[in-house]
Amino acid sequence: MRLSVLAPAFLACGLLATAPAAAQAPQGGGDGAEQVVGLFSATCLNFAGDVAALRGFLEEQKAPRMPQQAEAAFLAGRAGQAFDTSYQTTKLALVSLDDGSCEAVAEHADGAKVLTVLNQAARENGVALTPLGGQPPTGKPGVTQTAYGLTLVGRPMHILVSTEKPAPEAVLTLVPK
Repeated sequence: MRLSVLAPAFLACGLLATAPAAAQAPQGGGDGAEQVVGLFSATCLNFAGDVAALRGFLEEQKAPRMPQQAEAAFLAGRAGQAFDTSYQTTKLALVSLDDGSCEAVAEHADGAKVLTVLNQAARENGVALTPLGGQPPTGKPGVTQTAYGLTLVGRPMHILVSTEKPAPEAVLTLVPK
């Protein structure tokens, strides 16, 4: 069972839950907020915890794997694969971890707008995002983290939205529990 409830909201964001970020025209003024949230929905949420299906989808869509050095940087010692899902001037990456976690990364995205787009799409589609309270400091100045709980495919999961300046400015992480 795939999450399709968020798909309609991302039509307005320039991304479909059935097509990769690279296949869609971006909306808005070049900020990656809509694109990174759309990418997150189309991949991480749509294939929640199903690593094989997510990677199969990315392969079908011809999303290229990152070069080895870039992939190693995105994985930061974790087991998984990183894909270049950039579109035009919006640099995006999708990180599929072997444990079922998934990350959508935008080089440039307004953090407040990312949170607004994510919450608005969830509300419009009746998806309950439960705020999990303040996150402990990351030890890195300028990094803001916001966590949510939700249930997908009958399983509890967490979303962690990390934003900072300079790039990467937004990372949305889905962690199956």
